[in-house]
Amino acid sequence: MPLLVCRTCPRYESDSGSFGDELDPALTRAAARGVRVRHVPCVGGCPRAGNVALDGPGKPRVRFSSLTADDADDLVEASAAYDASATGVPGDWEVPAPLEGRLTAVTPKRIIDSGRFGRVGGEAPL
Repeated sequence: MPLLVCRTCPRYESDSGSFGDELDPALTRAAARGVRVRHVPCVGGCPRAGNVALDGPGKPRVRFSSLTADDADDLVEASAAYDASATGVPGDWEVPAPLEGRLTAVTPKRIIDSGRFGRVGGEAPL
């Protein structure tokens, strides 16, 4: 289950990218809990710096913002709870109390039928 860390945070500051560099050493427990850390270009939390998202197959993406390296243990706990949840929807798993006020987005997956980008069901246009 990937923990997606924004590699451009804080995007609008001179130290762009420093968030991931500061968070990585604090995520030492992640691998032991089965959490894979991935650095991605952006998780859409700008202009709030310190963005991380939880993502898994068939589950919504859950984003937290305004995080620091001090939140690493809570992120690992959230990741494990999200992964153990059947739906991934907050409320179906326990969001650690320190992260509750920083949950900034829950984005459902888009369903695509038969490989037709943007079409759900029906016939293909001629």
